[in-house]
Amino acid sequence: VYIMTPSMNTYWGILWKMVDMADVVVQVVDARFPSICRSNRLEDKVREMENKNLLVVLNKTDLISREKLNQWIKWFADSEGLKAVGVSAKERLGTSRIRQEILKLTNKDEATVAIVGFPNTGKSSLINVLKGRKSAPTAPVAGHTKTYQKVKVSRRLMMYDTPGVIPIQLPKKHQYLLGIMSLTKIKDPMGVAYDLYEQYEDLAPGKIREFYNIDTVIYDFLDDLAIAKNRLQKGGKPDKRTSALLFLNDHLKNAIPIFENVNSPLRYKDKL
Repeated sequence: VYIMTPSMNTYWGILWKMVDMADVVVQVVDARFPSICRSNRLEDKVREMENKNLLVVLNKTDLISREKLNQWIKWFADSEGLKAVGVSAKERLGTSRIRQEILKLTNKDEATVAIVGFPNTGKSSLINVLKGRKSAPTAPVAGHTKTYQKVKVSRRLMMYDTPGVIPIQLPKKHQYLLGIMSLTKIKDPMGVAYDLYEQYEDLAPGKIREFYNIDTVIYDFLDDLAIAKNRLQKGGKPDKRTSALLFLNDHLKNAIPIFENVNSPLRYKDKL
């Protein structure tokens, strides 16, 4: 996972180089939490540049309803003045529409595209599905792409896969929500689990209790989950660390349905 440090300027430098070379900048966001995985810094810069086009692609639409997708597409158009389309790279849905929109934006026979976005939004997976075979490297660990990858997607489209950059201003809780974390690197899985539980309760009250079929509150959650899943230590004491990791793993696998409300976006307004 890339956290903003002085060396992070290198990654922003790579990103700006790709943006400069591209006709279209495709910002990939998580369709469940579109407002918090946007980069205002990127959007503002692209808007200021001549002959540049910005397209927002809401990936992972298989995890939300068509109604919610349409609401977010309208939100981007009405509130932000941005063109947005939906896609599921995993299910190979909506990819033809993306090709069409890119070429429509440029009004050219051929286009060069910079694919940008936070880690874990599915940039490389989107390129692979557009090309039809594996080209850009993908991995379940956020921040896998460390430099740009140049990929000939079709006769008319050339794409650059850019590094996934996490601005330090993005709150930790939102990083957890987006799955920008590696289980092996979490020093306090129980603390992260409680943080996520609180966010779940804000966004989808009762969803965790329903998913695990347990009657619980935040203070007892890890104990109750450990008992329900038979994750016990010697003497029958609930293993809260193990149940925390189980919950976090389910979250990272997108097993538990959760998404933000388009009528009260979580958007973080600083220059990310």
